[in-house]
Amino acid sequence: MSGRRSGSAFIVLLLVSTLAVAGALAYQAQQAARSHRATAENVLRDYATFASWEFSRLARRELNDVIGSQLARLSMGCRGRAALPDFSQLLKAMDG
Repeated sequence: MSGRRSGSAFIVLLLVSTLAVAGALAYQAQQAARSHRATAENVLRDYATFASWEFSRLARRELNDVIGSQLARLSMGCRGRAALPDFSQLLKAMDG
Protein backbone atom coordinates (compact mmCIF):
# COMPACT_ATOMS: atom_id res chain seq x y z
CA MET A 1 0.00 0.00 0.00
CA SER A 2 2.85 2.39 0.75
CA GLY A 3 4.31 1.68 -2.69
CA ARG A 4 1.05 2.68 -4.25
CA ARG A 5 0.94 5.89 -2.20
CA SER A 6 4.44 6.89 -3.15
CA GLY A 7 3.58 6.26 -6.81
CA SER A 8 0.46 8.43 -6.53
CA ALA A 9 2.41 11.14 -4.75
CA PHE A 10 5.00 11.07 -7.52
CA ILE A 11 2.30 11.42 -10.21
CA VAL A 12 0.66 14.31 -8.31
CA LEU A 13 4.05 16.00 -7.90
CA LEU A 14 4.76 15.51 -11.59
CA LEU A 15 1.38 16.98 -12.58
CA VAL A 16 1.81 19.98 -10.26
CA SER A 17 5.30 20.67 -11.58
CA THR A 18 4.02 20.37 -15.17
CA LEU A 19 1.28 22.87 -14.34
CA ALA A 20 3.85 25.25 -12.82
CA VAL A 21 6.06 25.02 -15.92
CA ALA A 22 3.05 25.63 -18.18
CA GLY A 23 2.07 28.66 -16.10
CA ALA A 24 5.60 30.07 -16.27
CA LEU A 25 5.69 29.56 -20.06
CA ALA A 26 2.30 31.26 -20.44
CA TYR A 27 3.54 34.23 -18.39
CA GLN A 28 6.68 34.51 -20.53
CA ALA A 29 4.58 34.33 -23.70
CA GLN A 30 2.38 37.19 -22.45
CA GLN A 31 5.44 39.28 -21.59
CA ALA A 32 6.94 38.61 -25.04
CA ALA A 33 3.68 39.61 -26.73
CA ARG A 34 3.56 42.87 -24.73
CA SER A 35 7.18 43.60 -25.55
CA HIS A 36 6.65 42.96 -29.27
CA ARG A 37 3.56 45.16 -29.32
CA ALA A 38 5.39 48.01 -27.58
CA THR A 39 8.27 47.69 -30.03
CA ALA A 40 5.92 47.74 -33.02
CA GLU A 41 4.10 50.81 -31.66
CA ASN A 42 7.40 52.63 -31.14
CA VAL A 43 8.54 51.80 -34.67
CA LEU A 44 5.26 53.05 -36.13
CA ARG A 45 5.45 56.22 -34.06
CA ASP A 46 9.01 56.86 -35.23
CA TYR A 47 8.03 56.22 -38.84
CA ALA A 48 5.06 58.60 -38.59
CA THR A 49 7.31 61.26 -37.09
CA PHE A 50 9.81 60.85 -39.92
CA ALA A 51 7.07 60.88 -42.57
CA SER A 52 5.56 64.09 -41.18
CA TRP A 53 9.00 65.73 -41.07
CA GLU A 54 9.70 64.71 -44.68
CA PHE A 55 6.27 65.96 -45.81
CA SER A 56 6.75 69.32 -44.12
CA ARG A 57 10.24 69.65 -45.64
CA LEU A 58 8.95 68.95 -49.15
CA ALA A 59 5.93 71.22 -48.69
CA ARG A 60 8.16 74.04 -47.47
CA ARG A 61 10.45 73.60 -50.46
CA GLU A 62 7.51 73.58 -52.87
CA LEU A 63 6.05 76.72 -51.28
CA ASN A 64 9.40 78.48 -51.50
CA ASP A 65 9.67 77.55 -55.19
CA VAL A 66 6.15 78.77 -55.99
CA ILE A 67 6.47 81.99 -54.02
CA GLY A 68 9.92 82.64 -55.50
CA SER A 69 8.70 82.16 -59.06
CA GLN A 70 5.66 84.37 -58.47
CA LEU A 71 7.81 87.10 -56.94
CA ALA A 72 10.20 86.84 -59.88
CA ARG A 73 7.31 87.22 -62.32
CA LEU A 74 6.03 90.17 -60.32
CA SER A 75 9.41 91.86 -60.25
CA MET A 76 9.76 91.39 -64.03
CA GLY A 77 6.45 93.20 -64.51
CA CYS A 78 7.50 96.06 -62.24
CA ARG A 79 10.96 96.83 -63.65
CA GLY A 80 11.79 100.43 -64.34
CA ARG A 81 9.14 101.83 -62.04
CA ALA A 82 9.91 103.82 -58.93
CA ALA A 83 6.68 102.91 -57.10
CA LEU A 84 5.01 99.60 -56.46
CA PRO A 85 2.22 98.70 -58.86
CA ASP A 86 -1.41 98.89 -57.82
CA PHE A 87 -3.65 95.84 -57.58
CA SER A 88 -4.80 95.83 -61.22
CA GLN A 89 -1.19 95.96 -62.39
CA LEU A 90 -0.32 93.07 -60.08
CA LEU A 91 -3.14 91.00 -61.54
CA LYS A 92 -2.01 91.88 -65.05
CA ALA A 93 1.58 90.85 -64.24
CA MET A 94 0.39 87.54 -62.74
CA ASP A 95 -1.79 86.73 -65.76
CA GLY A 96 0.82 87.75 -68.29
